Amino acid sequence: MGNRWVRIVLVVGLGWTLGACRSPLTTTEPTLNVLDAKGTSTLLAPSGTPTEASPETVEPMPAEPLTPTPPLPTPASSTIAHMPGGLALTLDWIHMVDLTFGWAIGGAPDQTPRVLRTSDGGLHWTDVTPPETAEPLDGPRRDALAFSVDAQKAWVVYSGVLDPTAGLIPVVVWRTTDGGRTWLPSALIEPPGGSGWFVPSEIGFLDDGFGWLMAAIDAGMSHQYIAIYTTSDGGAHWLRVVDPYGDQPVQSCPKTGLEFANARFGWLTRDCGGLIDQVTIEMTEDGGINWEASPVPAPAALPSGFTYPYLCTPHSIRLTAVLEGSLAVSCRQYLETPAANGETLAEGPHALYRTQDGGATWDVHEYPGGDVLWLDDARGWALGRKIYRTEDGGASWVLVHEVNWDGQFTFVDPQNGWALARDGDEVALVRTSNGGARWSIVKPVTAP
Repeated sequence: MGNRWVRIVLVVGLGWTLGACRSPLTTTEPTLNVLDAKGTSTLLAPSGTPTEASPETVEPMPAEPLTPTPPLPTPASSTIAHMPGGLALTLDWIHMVDLTFGWAIGGAPDQTPRVLRTSDGGLHWTDVTPPETAEPLDGPRRDALAFSVDAQKAWVVYSGVLDPTAGLIPVVVWRTTDGGRTWLPSALIEPPGGSGWFVPSEIGFLDDGFGWLMAAIDAGMSHQYIAIYTTSDGGAHWLRVVDPYGDQPVQSCPKTGLEFANARFGWLTRDCGGLIDQVTIEMTEDGGINWEASPVPAPAALPSGFTYPYLCTPHSIRLTAVLEGSLAVSCRQYLETPAANGETLAEGPHALYRTQDGGATWDVHEYPGGDVLWLDDARGWALGRKIYRTEDGGASWVLVHEVNWDGQFTFVDPQNGWALARDGDEVALVRTSNGGARWSIVKPVTAP
């Protein structure tokens, strides 16, 4: 979606991999080595205690199971409390909309994640958490997923977890148009029957009020069971268009992305970890009700195709029009003989794909690997522990800097960006003003 709006995904606390839970962040002293604004090497301090034709307008035709959402919920009697000023923060996700304003989710590692907003470039953050139902004291931490448009508009949804006494905590999508001063809840999001949990993993909106929400509701052998919802009124009401008990071929394998070009056309990607000797994009032309697999060709570096010993994953979807989009495919290779350091997997090759005809043909370029973040059609980054930049749409890449941490990145222009730098359980907020060549530490605190 380019520089128009940015999709943001956050999974914290209850966050899970296939069949396993993830440990929460701690405040262990980090040892991440970065350069400060003067170029001096230092240790990171802790931050706290993926021309449109005008198609005929066709509304999606309902297909079982589609479930309308119930009426608006009544206010909860116990809601998440706001944090006081002056507290050091651990951020779990950040999205800056310009040099000054931005959104984040974070707080304290052992507390429900809060929704935060900055108006000074990330130094101070105001707790603008909506009146979400507080989790039970003896229950697991809940996840939060956010999507922001600008300094004023944002959406937030919390996961639904099983309350030992009250069952599944109700799920709503909160929306604000005034920078988080006030929030409106959506109608209740109804999880599919028998859900063990409800963990949102993708959310996005277009400028005509159409939006989408994907949530994991269970896991099994080589499966991540999901439900997909769509909205046509900016998030006030949601319709379930994909049910985990339906016959759509999207339930196998963990999902790596979901994006729509308009209310009809969308892409979904999955990481099948070498279980399938083909990389595909799942495509819909009816608003997510039905999906069809569209294979992508193997890059020249894989003359035998996506077969063993290679494990290849599509990700970093970007749709710019109904028939125009891009994605990245990252591969690893099983090593019959372990490397000197004991590794049994080698990275690469990696390929960047672009299409202008809905996937009928593809332009394929090798790229360095990592998540791909675009400013526009030409300029973007490949983001891993080696940071690369392209000025020609991915045809060529230049190494910008090498870091010793993994990051969740956000850029507002070719020079200015932020990242949540992580190495294991260590986390810190860092900032660049030269396109990623140098990073300095920011210590976020709650605003007074």
